[in-house]
Amino acid sequence: MLVVLLGGLLAFAAGRMLTSHAEVLAVARDVQVGSTITADDLTVANVPMDPNLSPIPAAEQSQVVGMVAQVPLTGGEMLTRAQVGAGTGLAAGEMLVALPLKEGQFPARGLAPGQQVLIVPTPGTTGSTGETGASGATPDRPTEASVAEVGPVNPTTQVTVVDVRVRDADGPAVARLASTGSLALILLPTGR
Repeated sequence: MLVVLLGGLLAFAAGRMLTSHAEVLAVARDVQVGSTITADDLTVANVPMDPNLSPIPAAEQSQVVGMVAQVPLTGGEMLTRAQVGAGTGLAAGEMLVALPLKEGQFPARGLAPGQQVLIVPTPGTTGSTGETGASGATPDRPTEASVAEVGPVNPTTQVTVVDVRVRDADGPAVARLASTGSLALILLPTGR
């Protein structure tokens, strides 16, 4: 009888070892590369322990909030240290430029991170595209960009800030153009 009881306890202990679980961080919703991770982007998952996996323990959530997604994160996947970091998430040769836009300066259906757009200088209220000639104060040609993030519309000013990734050679000129407000965004087809 003692042997049977001991065997049962050993089997129970072995079963518990094989099915032990850990609380780890998982992605609650899709997060674009370069985006700052918020608490709403994270959730806790209870997964079986596996020495081949290296997820971030749930207890470290406060350390992960505020970090930057180094790769696109997909809702439902476990989060690992290789996917997050302190860097900007920008590739070499890229700059991030904020574009304060009003209704009519971007498509009514809105924009989403990852979409390709064309930044086009417009005449504005003075009938000029803002070009100042040889000084190159603003671009006189359309500039390709990728949407990095779209902020909420400001209820007071009705301005939506759209962060775009541009080539570093275009960054300063696009920033100057953004300061004039004389621009529009055109959504480009996927895979362009």
